[in-house]
Amino acid sequence: MSTQQLPVVVIGAGPAGLAAAAHLVERGIEPLVLEAGDSAGAAVREWSHVRLFSPWGEVVDPAAEKLLAPTGWTRPDPATYPSGGDWAERYLQPLADVLGDRVRIGTTVTGVSRAGRDRIVDADRETQPFVVHAEYADGREERIL
Repeated sequence: MSTQQLPVVVIGAGPAGLAAAAHLVERGIEPLVLEAGDSAGAAVREWSHVRLFSPWGEVVDPAAEKLLAPTGWTRPDPATYPSGGDWAERYLQPLADVLGDRVRIGTTVTGVSRAGRDRIVDADRETQPFVVHAEYADGREERIL
């Protein structure tokens, strides 16, 4: 089975997950970001009132900035310190928006396994693609190869 056309699944649409997706896009690899929360940066939004210890210049990924630039997005003053809410609204959400359908909100990953492999059948395990078990907010379940 060829894995060349399969997406790379990224679990979480927070700062690391969205930056990973941007780097994948930059390399011509199709990402699929699965976020359990109701928005990009859902965990960051829980502490939206807290100011980061790092300035904007250190919390914007270069690959993400390249994706955002064609949308007219402008980087905030690199010397100022955003709050969690600022970071989520002014960077994480726009990044998720530019990634578009590659980001699925309200999607909980419930398991990851190798296709056709279990505790008994494990021959050639390392050559098989992963199967990501996901559950959507509306109760639907999906297995993503």
